[in-house]
Amino acid sequence: MPFYRVSVRRDLLPESQREPFANDVVDIHCGATGAPRSFVHVLITDAAPTSLPDGQNGSISGTIRSGRTEEQKTQITTRLRQALANRAGVDAATVSAALRDIEASFTMEGGALLPEPGSAEEALWKHAGGSP
Repeated sequence: MPFYRVSVRRDLLPESQREPFANDVVDIHCGATGAPRSFVHVLITDAAPTSLPDGQNGSISGTIRSGRTEEQKTQITTRLRQALANRAGVDAATVSAALRDIEASFTMEGGALLPEPGSAEEALWKHAGGSP
């Protein structure tokens, strides 16, 4: 369910760095939340010429299940900004990252609704291998 949309200035993130960066996103999200890797989706696009403010090289927007702590969300956004900056060779201050919470009851993976993060239902679900 987690969906990350990454917009970068054209030619900033070469094709050879896109898959490694997408893997960085998955590693960061799963490391902070314990979500199964197969649930994390990443879309990387070249930004339209006027879509990023002057001085900004990239923007990361993530939609995640609500219920994550502020500490988890801060860890995710900080690490995402740094990972993109490292891959693109720019200052992390020129990359923005934001997360949007969505209720678990509004999210599906594999055709099944996902449990609330931290719930007893999620613990049982994880014990069963994360199968919805």
